[in-house]
This record gives sequence, C-alpha cells and structure tokens, in this order.
Amino acid sequence: MNQILSMGSNFNNDNNKNVQPNMNKSKQKTNKQTYTEPSNKANINSILKVFSVLLILFGIILIADSTYGIITSKPKLKDNIKITTENIGAEATIKVSAEKPIKELTYKWGQGEETVIQGNGTVQLETVIEIPNGNNILNIKVTDYYGNKSEYQKQYINERNDKTKPTIDITVTGNSLNITANDETEMLYLTYKWNDEQETRIDIEANQQDKKQIQTSTEVKKGENTLTIVAVDKDGNKTTRTEKIKGANKPTFTVSTEGTNIVINAKDEEGINKISITVDGVTTDTGETPINKKEITAKQELTPGSHTITITVTNMSGLVEEQSFSAVL
Repeated sequence: MNQILSMGSNFNNDNNKNVQPNMNKSKQKTNKQTYTEPSNKANINSILKVFSVLLILFGIILIADSTYGIITSKPKLKDNIKITTENIGAEATIKVSAEKPIKELTYKWGQGEETVIQGNGTVQLETVIEIPNGNNILNIKVTDYYGNKSEYQKQYINERNDKTKPTIDITVTGNSLNITANDETEMLYLTYKWNDEQETRIDIEANQQDKKQIQTSTEVKKGENTLTIVAVDKDGNKTTRTEKIKGANKPTFTVSTEGTNIVINAKDEEGINKISITVDGVTTDTGETPINKKEITAKQELTPGSHTITITVTNMSGLVEEQSFSAVL
C-alpha cells in the first residue's frame, strides 16, 4: 500500500515534471506573442509609408498630365493673312498683307516648279508674274509668322494674239521732261510717278485720231529723283521703265533800268548758259557760246517809248526762267 502510494507520489512527481516543461512552453509561446506585436506595427507603418509615397507620386503624375493637357490644348496662334491678285494683260500681280511679318510666299502655275519669295520681315509682299498662254491655274501659298500656311488659287485664260509691249521714250528740255508711249496697235493708258509719290494716269482720249501714241510732260524735280513710267496697250501688254533723273534749280534774275538801258542781273548755282531779250518781237541773245558763270549782269539799250519785253535765262542744265512785262522808257 505504502509502496503503491509511494509509487503514486512518484507518479505525481513525474507528472509534475512532465507538466512543468509544458508550462514553460506555454510561457514561451506567450512571450513570443508579446514580442511579435511591435514587428507587425512596424510592417504596417512601412506599408502605410509606401502607400503614401505611391499616392504622392500618383498625384504628381496626375498634376503633370493635367498641366500637359492644358499646354497641349492651348490653341495655336494664327495671323490674319490676306491674298489678292490683279491682272493687266499678260501679267498678274500677287499682293499679300498680314499683321505680323510674313515668312515666305510661294507660287506656281499648275504642277510646275515653285518660286519662293522670302518675307524679309515685311508685312506686305507684292510681285508681278507673267501669265502663260492657255488655261492655267495659279497656286499661291503663304507662310505666316507662326508657321501656318494659307493657300489661294485662281484660274487665268490667256488667249490674246497681241503680245508686243509698248515702247517708252523720255526727253528732257530745260526743266520739262517729255514722255511718249507708242504701240503697234493701240495704246490704253500710261502712268508716271516721282519716287514714292502718288502716280499720275493719262488715258487715251476717245476722240484721239492716232491711238497708237500717248504723250505727256512733267516738271523735272531738283536733285536726283526716280521716275517710274508704266505704259499699257489695249490688249493689256505692259511696259515699265524706271530712270534716275537729276534735276537742278531754275536760274533767277532781276530787271532794272538805267536811262534807256534794261539791266539784267542773273544768278544760277550751276552756271548760266544764255540770256535772251525779246523786245517788241525782236530777239537778241548772248550767242551760242555758254557764258558759264554763276552770276552775270547784261544790258540792252532800248529806244524811248513803250515796249513789250520778254527775258529768258537758261542755265547749264538747260533749265529756263522767263519773265514778260511792259516798260516805258
């Protein structure tokens, strides 16, 4: 009995020994759970940080994409280009105007070769081209300041038989410039202008017998000036002539009397060529040899009485100054 009890006591002790390790294991498990909680929080914090960074990056991408969309959706600037054409006979004039400097103008007939004209910083371009024979399409393309292209087309039919252009002749007499335009069939009009001044147009007169010619004259300007003349015949053939014309001042003079003498004091900056005096229709002058002096005094004796007098002074450039008056001596 005692042995049994003893054995039972030993059994309990053994059980206790066996239980003790289990209890320790339970404690170890509990300790492990307590240790792992901070690690889980750190992992969650790391995940949150990564997620936050991803959200920030996504936001930046959205903002960048939105900004790019705003930039790309901005409308492209475009200039106000105006293209017009005019034709006279066998020539067409292309005119281009803009608000900003024009980059270039190109044109071609049909599928032919293109001609390029640079804008060179101007807001207006103009060019004159010859219209080919037959039925043709003129293609025009203008590139504006921002790189946009404007296109224009126009049809031209050229079936004229007369292709001969008029001729233009210029002569200078004194301070007068004479212009003559001739054509083998019939003239239409001519224009002339000094430098960039307004042009003057002379049309053929309806009752004019010789319609093959137009004549006109204009006064020569002082100094060097550019004269541009355009002559157009009935069939639209056009001739343009540009000349540099050097003009001078007319001579000046005063008239006085000394007894029965007429006294003339003449001056000119280039020199005096000749002095002529016409008294009652009779003319005397200083001769064919040029005086070639910038200042001179000339006298002419007259008979007593009433006279009609005309005095003409010509300078070395052929310019003339003239005065007419009546005098009683």
